[in-house]
Amino acid sequence: MRLLAYKPVITIRAEKRVPDLANLQAICSGAAMAPARATRQALIARLSGYWKMEAGNALLIPALILWLSDARISWLTGFTLIPMIALLVLGAIYWKAKLAQIETGSDVEPAVRLIARWQWPLLALSILALATMVALWIEPSLAAGRADQWSATVAASLAILEYVNYYHRQLQHFDHAPDFRRLVSGRGWRKSQLRQDIERLG
Repeated sequence: MRLLAYKPVITIRAEKRVPDLANLQAICSGAAMAPARATRQALIARLSGYWKMEAGNALLIPALILWLSDARISWLTGFTLIPMIALLVLGAIYWKAKLAQIETGSDVEPAVRLIARWQWPLLALSILALATMVALWIEPSLAAGRADQWSATVAASLAILEYVNYYHRQLQHFDHAPDFRRLVSGRGWRKSQLRQDIERLG
């Protein structure tokens, strides 16, 4: 009789523990998934800004140069704009492809292969742009004026910086706190994301 009276107590306690365990698992699962969703959304927002910024700069910077120089630029300065604009456009294509990869799972390989094919031509154009800029300062008669010289300087410098930033080492750190902390901690310039994708293609 004592066993029969005590048995229902054991059964009731066992039944109570099952839903408690299930609730705990659900809570833990939800807590683990929330940061992942937040991280993914933050990455999507950041990449969305990247490709729009690069595409916008491909139009805005040349327009700004023309405005500040009163459209008085030599054909040599016009040449220095070419690699700068091309690198900004390819940057927009790359970040748009990376965004689509995260949002929809699409393949980023075609965009990476396209950009990889332009690496050496853009290096040659960027070096020529830099040499052109130096020539305009050494021989001022080649330039349409001081504004023209500065326009070529800006365009050629940006071309070189963008080339390094995309094809070799990430130079842009101001817009992402972890990257900035890495830089100031003395761990150096990290390999660019595009460089890593190119190397994965072999």
